[in-house]
Amino acid sequence: MRKIVVIDDDNEYKIKELNEIVYLESNGRKTRTYCSEGKEFIIKKCLSEVEEKLPDNNFFKIHKSIIINVDHLKGINVNTHKTVILHKGIELKIAHRKYKDFMDFVKTRFTIWQ
Repeated sequence: MRKIVVIDDDNEYKIKELNEIVYLESNGRKTRTYCSEGKEFIIKKCLSEVEEKLPDNNFFKIHKSIIINVDHLKGINVNTHKTVILHKGIELKIAHRKYKDFMDFVKTRFTIWQ
């Protein structure tokens, strides 16, 4: 089943599938949404309000100001910088206090081969 969201982008409603969203970033009292086709949209709600509506199995808050869609996760850099690598090489820092929870989430969601 397709999961659709409607984004009010400057008084124009954009219809997007949830799986198109790569990540969301806090932008003051608004949320900037980055999509897989390279487009960006502003949601006129703060990140915590948007987070409440997202499914837990696809989205994870890696930083107080960033939520990623793990369907677009391409890699995790586990050196001292601790970053995620997303669609099109986008690299975002994982907050130190979120790192353990994120790795636990990844281990339950994906099979890790060593």
